[in-house]
Amino acid sequence: MISQPPARALDLGADGPERRVVAVGYLLTSFVSASVALLPVWSGVHDGPVLAVAALGVLSGLGLLLVPAWPMAGPRTAIVGAALCTSASVYAADGSPGVGVLVALYCATASHIPFLRSGRALVAATALPFALLPTALIASGHPGQVLGWLLVLPVTTVVPVLGVRSLLRLAARRARHDAGSDLLNRTGLLESCARRLQEDDGLDGRATVSVVHVDDLRDLRLALGPAAAEEVLAECARRAATLPGAVVARIDLDSLAVVRPALPGAAATTGAEAGRDLSEVLLAPVVLVGAGPGRGLQVRPDVSIGVACAPEHGRAIEDLLALADVAAVRAAADQQRVAVSGGEAVFDADALRLHAELPAAVEAGQLRVHYQRLVTAGTGRTVGVEALVRWQHPERGLLGPGAFIPLAERSQAIVGLTRWVLRTAVAQCAVWRAAGRDVGVSVNVSPVVLADPSLVEDVRRLIAEHGLERGVLTLEVTESALLADPAGAATVLATLREAGARISLDDFGTGYTSLTMLRQLEADELKVDRSFVAAAPQAPADAAIVRTLVDLAHRLSMEVVAEGVEDARTADLVRGLGADVLQGFHFARPVPAEEVFAALPAPSTALEGATDGEPVPAPRGVDEGERVRLAHAVLAATVRSQGLLRSVTALAASVCGTRFASFNVVTEEHVHLLASHGHERDVVPRDGTPCAWTAQQRDVLQFDPSTDPRTAGGAADLAGVRNYVGAPVTDAAGRVLGVLCAYDDRPLPLTGLQRTQVQALARLVADHLAGVDAAGQLDRVHGLLQTMAELDGTADEQRLVLGFGAAVHDLLAPDFSFVVRLACPGGRWELLGHRGDVDPALVGQIGFDADGRSAVARSVATGRPVWVPDAATSTVIAAELARRVGVGSVLTVPVVAADGVSHVLSCVWREPQQELSPVLRDAAVAAATRTARQLLRTAVPVPPVPA
Repeated sequence: MISQPPARALDLGADGPERRVVAVGYLLTSFVSASVALLPVWSGVHDGPVLAVAALGVLSGLGLLLVPAWPMAGPRTAIVGAALCTSASVYAADGSPGVGVLVALYCATASHIPFLRSGRALVAATALPFALLPTALIASGHPGQVLGWLLVLPVTTVVPVLGVRSLLRLAARRARHDAGSDLLNRTGLLESCARRLQEDDGLDGRATVSVVHVDDLRDLRLALGPAAAEEVLAECARRAATLPGAVVARIDLDSLAVVRPALPGAAATTGAEAGRDLSEVLLAPVVLVGAGPGRGLQVRPDVSIGVACAPEHGRAIEDLLALADVAAVRAAADQQRVAVSGGEAVFDADALRLHAELPAAVEAGQLRVHYQRLVTAGTGRTVGVEALVRWQHPERGLLGPGAFIPLAERSQAIVGLTRWVLRTAVAQCAVWRAAGRDVGVSVNVSPVVLADPSLVEDVRRLIAEHGLERGVLTLEVTESALLADPAGAATVLATLREAGARISLDDFGTGYTSLTMLRQLEADELKVDRSFVAAAPQAPADAAIVRTLVDLAHRLSMEVVAEGVEDARTADLVRGLGADVLQGFHFARPVPAEEVFAALPAPSTALEGATDGEPVPAPRGVDEGERVRLAHAVLAATVRSQGLLRSVTALAASVCGTRFASFNVVTEEHVHLLASHGHERDVVPRDGTPCAWTAQQRDVLQFDPSTDPRTAGGAADLAGVRNYVGAPVTDAAGRVLGVLCAYDDRPLPLTGLQRTQVQALARLVADHLAGVDAAGQLDRVHGLLQTMAELDGTADEQRLVLGFGAAVHDLLAPDFSFVVRLACPGGRWELLGHRGDVDPALVGQIGFDADGRSAVARSVATGRPVWVPDAATSTVIAAELARRVGVGSVLTVPVVAADGVSHVLSCVWREPQQELSPVLRDAAVAAATRTARQLLRTAVPVPPVPA
């Protein structure tokens, strides 16, 4: 049985008193002894022997003080030596009064006696002076003095021994027991159990070591006072001690340790069984009986229990306690609140060594950044990369982040590492964008880095140094980074967004983010954790979770990234569940920067096979036969859809700012231009036409046909096309039905927003061809186009903007709408005009601060439209503002001029709207883009483009 050692074996140290104390004792007793021989008051003393003994004491004392290597005698040797030397001095005193002084020096013997381990040795050592003193007196010829000095001797021997031993016992108890609860403390537990665990008493040294965290003691201490918390802990310890063979100790303010050795004749107890037994005895409520505000209350202890087993996990009690403590932390997240250690430390020696080497590795340039591509769910176009750090260790080779990031995140080492990754990733992204790659970059930010006050300034400086646009840099923050200080984290995230970064909630769904917390955050992106994504094809519950998270994010105006897409089946599923962007090994593995786009076609670079003056023949896929049959079926179906298609192509031209547009179908040798806008051409050769390449690549393409070797010398080049934008129209199975094209005879840029709008129009055509009736929506789009065409020649800025607001109001049919403009730079946005059923008393109150919580402020900050389906649950709009204005749903559409947002249109529905048609929303955004261009032409006259 493992228990506390018996009291007879008091262990106060193997070496007796401390070295300096013994040395001082030797010197003092030696000086006193020498005084007996040197002072003339005592005659008859034989000086030589007494001085010799004193000299020996002085020598020993000085040696102990001045020479570290001087040997120090153990308690037994010191006791015998001191008793013999004192008795020899008594003999040399020859019955003089100096004998009394020498008898007092027997206390030197007594000072060592309490440190003896054995009770027998203690009694023998105490009795030794009582035998030696009479012998010395009789030998010196003074037997008559024996009785008198024996009566004095207990004062210098027995009394000091008892006094010192009592003090040492008290000190030992205090060192081994907790002062508040009188339970064994960690030291007492170690001393009581260590030897028993390491011995084999026929039980194979088997035992369980449990650590109990009483999780609610801190709250109880604040609510009812320290006495109530101590009472609950003491009762938990008393109950644990009722388990057979249990030794209980208090190892922390709110933690107990319970050691249970295997009992003779009893079956071995597993770690899980030991944890359950302990949980059962602690489960019942504790009735508080002590004086205080909680007297009579029943408190149910909330405990987490971790268990380690000997000898499976080790024999050293300290190691077992550490393993059980780690398991108890893990148990807090377990439903049963019990966890058994796996027998391994959280971090091994190798991990700690790497952690120590990490700062130098950053300085030495041993870290590497690999990048994993993120692709759009609809077209598979690469829209960004995630930066993932690696360590090129000089001895261990390339190390993944799991080898060094976990420990780095527990210290300030992660701050320097993240700064390096940020600098490297932002610089590389700038290089890609300068080469024509329209991609962003994502960098992970840990809780420690998020709390670093220099983070915001670092991000702002990096964006400015490399000339990145707003939203190109994305900072990924895990849920755990938000838990410690949600309000502070929300403030930091809002400041980072103002600095130009996007915010992504990484690994969402695995932490403890509450919906209340989610409302407070300003985030642009939500990344669904890979555990849900990977399991979705096999588990309907996980698929339902993914769908719910996607819907939640979209309603909070966030983009959704599904990470962990490892195969085509998973990609198809999460695409169908509504994810916007996909990431995983199915699309790309993390690779060095030079390999990220190696397998993708370079933007506007020469292709093999190009010849001077002749276009490159468009490739034909392995499914070319099926594609051609489908193309002919589409040609037959579009005969009845010319009206709708013409409206779509007109809107596509408006969105892209081009003079021409068409819906094209690619057959064997020709491209059929249907519903052409701005020209009457209907058929051109397949080779040399950009649409043939768009149909094969299945992604939005934008280039100059006259300089791109794929189309140089082809029909588009010969027709004078200098800017081409094409979006594939695909059905639910991913088959290309046709291409929606917009083109012009002058070079024009294509923004990310324009690309998104063209894709939305392509989806509208696909829906129509699949049998979806979009005629009603297109009638409203027709009205918008007519109104915007009438406004094209307007030079009056206010009339133009208000006309745009009225046209969009008629398009979307909200309850009311209003347009605001910037009153002063960086300040308040004031009402320009309104339309619809709006309370007159509210008109004078409409105004927004640029740094406030509103959809207008979000659009001003991002330059993008904001759709809020339900204002009551939105993080975008302040609750008080939604209540005052009477907002159920709102769409804000910014008019983005050359120097930023100049006006914002807000369309408000009093009741929450479940959905808003993407086509109508994109048409409204296209109208805003057209208004912005008209404002620019009004401010700065542009010379006409030659025909």
